[in-house]
Amino acid sequence: MSSALRQKTIFGMIWSSIGKFGTLSLSFISNLILARILMPSDFGYIGMLHIFIAISQVFINGGLGSALIQKKDVSHIDYSTVFYWNLLLSLIFFVLLYLTAPYIADFYKMHLLKDILRVQSIILLVNSFSLVQSIQLQKNLRFKALSVRNIIAALIGAVVAIIMALIGYGVWSLVFSNLIAAITSVILLWRMSSWRPTLEFSFNSLKNLFSFGGLMLLSSLVETAYTNIQGLIIGKVFTAKDLGYYTQARKLEDVPTNALSSIVNQVSFPVFSQLQDNLDILRAGVQRSIKSISFLNFPLMVLLIVIARPLIILLYTQRWEASIPYFQILCVGAMLYTINSVNTNVTRSLGKGSLYFWVQLIKRLAGIIFIVISVQYGIEAMLWAIVILNYIFFIINGMVSGKLINYGLIAQLKDVYGVFILSITVGVVTYYGISLFSIDNYLLTLIIHTLIYSLLYISLSYIFKIDGFFTYKEVAENLLQKKRKSN
Repeated sequence: MSSALRQKTIFGMIWSSIGKFGTLSLSFISNLILARILMPSDFGYIGMLHIFIAISQVFINGGLGSALIQKKDVSHIDYSTVFYWNLLLSLIFFVLLYLTAPYIADFYKMHLLKDILRVQSIILLVNSFSLVQSIQLQKNLRFKALSVRNIIAALIGAVVAIIMALIGYGVWSLVFSNLIAAITSVILLWRMSSWRPTLEFSFNSLKNLFSFGGLMLLSSLVETAYTNIQGLIIGKVFTAKDLGYYTQARKLEDVPTNALSSIVNQVSFPVFSQLQDNLDILRAGVQRSIKSISFLNFPLMVLLIVIARPLIILLYTQRWEASIPYFQILCVGAMLYTINSVNTNVTRSLGKGSLYFWVQLIKRLAGIIFIVISVQYGIEAMLWAIVILNYIFFIINGMVSGKLINYGLIAQLKDVYGVFILSITVGVVTYYGISLFSIDNYLLTLIIHTLIYSLLYISLSYIFKIDGFFTYKEVAENLLQKKRKSN
């Protein structure tokens, strides 16, 4: 990796981190306030319909965004073709959801869902104006512009949601906040990007992009169905209130998990794509990414499991206590989520669309079968099935990476097992050590657990010479050095 690309990658990671954590922080604060105003069933209504919007969005993007990033020399007509194709598909799916909304409402036996889905589906039309500009910024590693846009849009959406909830709009505050945030995002993106579509469309371009993007589309469909089928099943088999508890637990777990995985996907895919012709350098980059990510993700998930009770009760009050075990189980599964993202990005960046598709298809279809069977034994049984699946997926992904870049399952296990064991050991010591003392204050319990866990983990990482510790130490020193020079 050249020094220029390395520097761009580092600053891309930094700005992507700022954008993602900023956006998620705003979303988290907004959700925290809304959870105290709205009912669990309000969140459940949105959770029931999310799968229909998500799958429609996958069809609209059609995997062409990934194809544009992966392709080395992208022409203006490629971008223009994708723009008009997305616009056409968004209109088709908007009409489709509008017409099928009554039948979806009947499926859940909730008439209100018809109007909610019809308004929600407008976001498909709005988002169709953002894909090409967003891809261009990603491809050029302009993550600062993307981050600024995401934070401003999230802030405006959060303000709208809170104001509407306080006035008494209930579930509609969630619907319109997402729509307003999407509109704001598109406006900002068009101001930041100089690219504009022209009246050009090429079927040859679409065909060439679809040769890779088509497989990405099918893979994304399977992935989206797998990710969202939990909400669909819970909403159908159980109640909107039960789905609300699950949705809130998922949102809280999603803050760190989604932040890390999105940063990795947003930066590593275009960077790995630029390194696809040099497997030695690519292998070293993947190994460094996995070590760095596991150093952060493993202890963070274990810490969240330890502090789950005081965290959720302090944030959402006692009425959300039922979501605590859901949250803890989700955190167990999330420990490997980001590493799985790195491994799948290796396959995508090398242009192995067919391999990526078949691997993802097999994993997700097996996962859907597991989920459908396990939900008969309750929500917690279903979540434990998902945890087991995440660890099975890590084994499969590691084996694929071994075939492609000679950095397989055994090598990855050697690189991460130390951090995995250290994170769990520190978590057990912290939890049972503090439980010896009687502390009735939730806030004090939360602070003490977090401080002791963090100090123990960092100290032992230094003593045992964990690679991830020294990687972040090096990054911090470089940033301080650059800051001193600029001053």
